[in-house]
Amino acid sequence: MGSDFAEKRAPYRGPHLKMVSEANTRGELVHGGALGDPPDRALLVFRAADRSTAERFAEADPYVTSGLVQRWEVQPWNVVCGLREGDFRSDRGVAVIARTWTARTTREHAPRYAEYLRTHVFAGLHALEGYDHAVLLTRDTPDAVEVQVITFWRSPEAIAAFSGADLEAAVVTDTAAALLTSYDRRAKHFEVVLSDYLGG
Repeated sequence: MGSDFAEKRAPYRGPHLKMVSEANTRGELVHGGALGDPPDRALLVFRAADRSTAERFAEADPYVTSGLVQRWEVQPWNVVCGLREGDFRSDRGVAVIARTWTARTTREHAPRYAEYLRTHVFAGLHALEGYDHAVLLTRDTPDAVEVQVITFWRSPEAIAAFSGADLEAAVVTDTAAALLTSYDRRAKHFEVVLSDYLGG
């Protein structure tokens, strides 16, 4: 998209958000949002029988038809863990905050980072009261592997037990840093408004 995407998107943002809202209402678009600070890419998660639903959305998106977004891709997501339908309701005492953080690594180190995350970081998070679950997303690019980690929490106080007083401060151990080529120093938090996850 480019570093100036935030400025260029203004004329098309209203129609784009209308499409997003309508797809969410239909139950097709589960999660969506911009990535980066300033935003230079986005992630949209669809729940559909096949990839055509996401492809039709992308092809009709004003950001795409205007030429502002010139490249997009649709990839299947094989969910192996996570919450079930309705589990994001705060009155049930479950996850209401999604914490997102991005980094870059090499193709050689990507599997090692995933294993470290699984065996050390995620295992440690399960000991924290108010932590719910996490997902690791990766995407190959010509010169790196992009990494996004999303953790789900029940309250800001639960996040503080992990991050400290500065809730948006990235928490990166020396071992993890050694496996990454670069990483964001700040995390972002989103309110989980709706989930239609039915995976097993």
